[in-house]
Amino acid sequence: MATIYSTTNDGYVYRTASSWTSSRNGATGTSYNSTLTSNVQAISASRFAARGGGYSYTIYRTFLHFDTSGISGTVTDATLKIRGRTFNTGDVIALKATSGIATLTAADYDNIEGWDNANSDGSGGGDNESSVTKYSAEISTWSTSGYNDFALTSQAKTDMQNDDNLYVCLMNYDYDLKDIATTGFSDTRNGMYYANYTGTSRDPKIEYEVASAVTDNAIFFGTNF
Repeated sequence: MATIYSTTNDGYVYRTASSWTSSRNGATGTSYNSTLTSNVQAISASRFAARGGGYSYTIYRTFLHFDTSGISGTVTDATLKIRGRTFNTGDVIALKATSGIATLTAADYDNIEGWDNANSDGSGGGDNESSVTKYSAEISTWSTSGYNDFALTSQAKTDMQNDDNLYVCLMNYDYDLKDIATTGFSDTRNGMYYANYTGTSRDPKIEYEVASAVTDNAIFFGTNF
């Protein structure tokens, strides 16, 4: 089993607005961070009461970048492993991000392959589940004291073996991906550690296996052709 770690440019981009549609639809985030060691709401979709009335909607998306240039051969098995912390109230999915996230900025908020903001309404009109490229299935449990495992899809494994880089977005599944506005004083968030944490004991990583090369060593004795 081999291991690759996320680069230290991993991090989050979040956007805050006074409406769900504005928060989810923006192409540019309110802010980002690619130097932190961890965040308690790294993947989240929340609504809070705002000062002066109304609400504030905030969505966090985490982006990871893996150098896969050293992988040769067919990737037969791969698991993305994310070390959780503090909060575990959301379902999460891994999606294919675009190469723009290699140098993370606030402008990378929607740099997700297949993402479309056109019909977002907070009631499922902008559900992007069928348009994005999934790198995992939805996971509905989240450890805050250990690693959370995402079994990577065949597309993710193909990209690992064919491309020099793998770009990943971790997103809240039920609200952000499905375009369902949070209600009440809801707070759905998952915390995690990033590659800037000291050492690699809590870094995002992918553990994978590559098919063994087949060598033809057959020797024929006394065969008449």
